[in-house]
Parts: sequence; structure tokens; C-alpha cells
Amino acid sequence: MKALHTLAAAAALAGAVLVAPLASAHAVLKSSAPQAGAVLAAAPRDITLTFNEKIEEAFSSITVTRGDGGAVTTGKAKPDSANPAVMHVEVPALTAGDYSVKWAVAGHDGHRRTGEFKFTVK
Repeated sequence: MKALHTLAAAAALAGAVLVAPLASAHAVLKSSAPQAGAVLAAAPRDITLTFNEKIEEAFSSITVTRGDGGAVTTGKAKPDSANPAVMHVEVPALTAGDYSVKWAVAGHDGHRRTGEFKFTVK
């Protein structure tokens, strides 16, 4: 009976060790430029998002909207050629006001993650 308990405990531990990396394999936003909640004296030329892992370009996007909900971005978000965990999207000249950045990315595991943050241009 003790051998059965030992075997069951070993199997549970092995399962937990194998599943743990998969559970944490989703792309997570590490930083952004501009930062969430930033109040900027000058408008940014682009939005840059840095994730904890390589982003799949075909399944990823960045959208910038004005405070009233009107779309700002016109181009497609692209990964940085030197670091595929970094995505950029160029923005046209932004006027003073509030802006929202919405992002959706897929990491190497294929799971899609989304997020949003705001910034202000004075």
C-alpha cells in the first residue's frame, strides 16, 4: 500500500513539473513606451510594447484610439528586427488629449492575450 502512495505522489509531482512551464508560457506585457498613465509633453512617434517572449506577428496587433474612441493608428504593428519580443506601431502626429492603446498578441504557445492602457499628451 505504501508503494502505491509513493507511486501516486511521484506521478502527481511529475505531472505538476511538466504542466507548470505550460501554464506560465503566455506572453505578458513587461513594459511600454509611453508608459501606462504617462502624461507626455510631446507626442510619441510610435508605440512600443515589450513582452516576456517572442510575439507571433500574424496574430498580434496594437490599436491606438483617441479619448472619444476615434481611431488613430493607420499602420500594422511590427516586431522589432533585433528583438522579436518587442512590437512597434507608428502613429501620426497626435494632438493634445487622452489616448488608449489596446493590444492583442499571441506568443509561441499560440494563446492570445489582450490588454489596454491609457496615456495623455499635453
